[in-house]
Amino acid sequence: MSPASGPQPGLQRAAAALAALALIAYLALSPALLTVLEIPYDAPYGPFWFKLHPGDYPLLLALACSLAARGNPLLEALRRLRAHRLLAAYLTAMASIFAYSLLRHGPSGSAFFIDTLMMPAAMALVLVTMDEAELRRLWRLLLAAVLVNAAIGLAEAASQRHLVPYTVAGGVAVIEDKFRATALHGHPLENAMLTGIALLAALDLPMPPRRRWALCALLVLALLAFGGRASFLLSVAALAAWAALRAREGLRAGRYGYLHIVGALLAGLVAAPVAAAAVWKSGLGARIFQGLYLDDSAAVRLRIFEVFDHLDGFDLLFGIAPQQIQELSLRIGLSQNLEAIENFWLFMLLQLGAFGFLAFAAGLGCGLYWLWRRADGGARWALLVFLATASTTNSLASKTSALTLLFALLCCLRGYRGRRLAQPQSQPRPAPPRRIAMRTGATA
Repeated sequence: MSPASGPQPGLQRAAAALAALALIAYLALSPALLTVLEIPYDAPYGPFWFKLHPGDYPLLLALACSLAARGNPLLEALRRLRAHRLLAAYLTAMASIFAYSLLRHGPSGSAFFIDTLMMPAAMALVLVTMDEAELRRLWRLLLAAVLVNAAIGLAEAASQRHLVPYTVAGGVAVIEDKFRATALHGHPLENAMLTGIALLAALDLPMPPRRRWALCALLVLALLAFGGRASFLLSVAALAAWAALRAREGLRAGRYGYLHIVGALLAGLVAAPVAAAAVWKSGLGARIFQGLYLDDSAAVRLRIFEVFDHLDGFDLLFGIAPQQIQELSLRIGLSQNLEAIENFWLFMLLQLGAFGFLAFAAGLGCGLYWLWRRADGGARWALLVFLATASTTNSLASKTSALTLLFALLCCLRGYRGRRLAQPQSQPRPAPPRRIAMRTGATA
């Protein structure tokens, strides 16, 4: 990682402050709250500058300051992209499909290319030059915001009331048969996805085991409050796999004995039913546990593939306009505003066509692989869970800060890499002496 000091350290400090402001804006200013503030962010009307999230503007200023801190901004941008070729490929692909969509379909419905797909690269270009201390400060800020968001979600679940009215499409109220918290991020699935990746990424933090498991418990309860089935099941499964792998490593290294493992399993067997009963009695996560079957939400995710019955070869190769996608959604029986093509891969195929979709998939693969190479255990689990969860929604084909926050979380987590590497490795416990002569007590 490049050193943070440069010809103009004041600009670098300004970049860090603006990046922090952008992250807070992404986490706190949900589309529903922007609607309350009369900003038509996700409404079908309003000027283009309102279609970009308020967090985009401080992030772009942060990038400008970060580049200018090292001299010529253009040359510095090229230098960073050459140093991170996978990230450059990601940004090039997203800019290309954005240009293609503009030329083929016009500006309508194209703001998400900037908001959702290009801002992650801007965030990464800011963070790659920060030193570990700056990254740790941003990580602590992110984690604090996620914990506050989780606490608000639990409070909403307890009171059965939303802090901000739950709306979509610029003010259309969402009414559900089972309550789901929306907290600061504004949508249950967005909250669940963010909470899940933060939960798994935090596993890489150097902290005492009791604090780690308390943090995990709070975030798992928040996942129940947000009611996202895919996020909950995948995150808990990844958490269990991580714990099993750590236990195996500890057993091999001699940090734990078999009695430790057996004791932990027995404690888990006793505690799990008690915790499950308490959660069930409280009603937390009712939508998850009572909906583990093919309900309406899951049926929609299957019905969306009926769109292929209404497309010809030209449409599949070159894509159709967002307005046509909405008309197709109505034709296959999806409710306007409240239901969508809940699969971002399919949506991008419909809008970009086969050729544009290949560029999108290749670019996204480059961006995620760039993160994978920079990540460790828990962060890699977070990356896999994010991709699996996002694939069950229209997330990356709509306006969302989820991918930007994923890039920020995993990039900032590298601020702890030096501390983890500096920790002394646990030495295996010496083997007990083997008794040779029972009569004399001699050992070897």
